[in-house]
Amino acid sequence: MADPYIDQYETLAYGRFAVAQILALVIGLDPEANSFVKLTADRLAVETDTMEVVLKKAGALDAVTYKVVEGKPDVVGNAKGALRRLVAYAESREKGEAIVADILHHENMSTVLRRRPVKLVAALDHALTAIEKHKANLPEYANWAYHVAAARDALAALNEGVRKARVDRREATPETEAARLKWLRRYSATKLIVEGILKPLGKTAMMPEIFDDLAEVHRAEGVSDAPAKVNAPPRSPK
Repeated sequence: MADPYIDQYETLAYGRFAVAQILALVIGLDPEANSFVKLTADRLAVETDTMEVVLKKAGALDAVTYKVVEGKPDVVGNAKGALRRLVAYAESREKGEAIVADILHHENMSTVLRRRPVKLVAALDHALTAIEKHKANLPEYANWAYHVAAARDALAALNEGVRKARVDRREATPETEAARLKWLRRYSATKLIVEGILKPLGKTAMMPEIFDDLAEVHRAEGVSDAPAKVNAPPRSPK
C-alpha cells in the first residue's frame, strides 16, 4: 500500500522516482513481462502528470516543489553534480571501489541521484562521512569536504523553504484531494504489480529501491522526515 501521508505535492516526486526505477531496475528481470511492466510504469507516469496539472491549476506549484527558477541557482542539480564529481574522483584513487561504496552508502549511483531532495541531503552526509573515513587515500579531501558540505547546506536550506511553503498551503482543495486519492490508488496498485513480478524471482528486497516511501520509517518515535538542520558552512580550505 502507498503511505497515506504522502501529500499532494510529494506525489510528483514519489511517482516520478518510481517510474524511473521501474524502467531502470525491473524491465529485463522477467523478459516475458516487460511489456506489462512498461505499461504499469506508463500508467503511473500519466497519473503523476495529471496530478501536476491539477496542482498547477491550484497555483503556487513552483513555491512548493523544486522547479528551478530562472535567475536562481539550481541547488538540487548542484548537489547532484558535487556527488557525481566526488565519486569520479574517488574512483581514480587507490581503493577507489571501497571508497565509492562508502560514499554512496552501498547504493547504486542512479538510485541515489533519483531520490527526493530531502534524502539527497542524507546522501551528502554519507559522502562527508566517507571523505573523513578515507582521507588518507584522498589527498584533496579537505577541498572535497568543503564543496560537498556547501552543497549539502544549500540543499538543506532549500528543503526547509519548500517545507514551509507546503505548510502554508497544506490545505488541499477538493480537486487536489480527489486527484491525490486517485494517484494513491494507482501508486498502491503499481506496488502490488511490481512486487508480484519480483516475488517469484526472490527480489522483493528491491522494493525500497523502487518505491522511495518504503525506504523511510514513518510515524515511529524519534524518526523524522524533516530536512537536516542547516549549520554554518565550513571554512574554505586554504
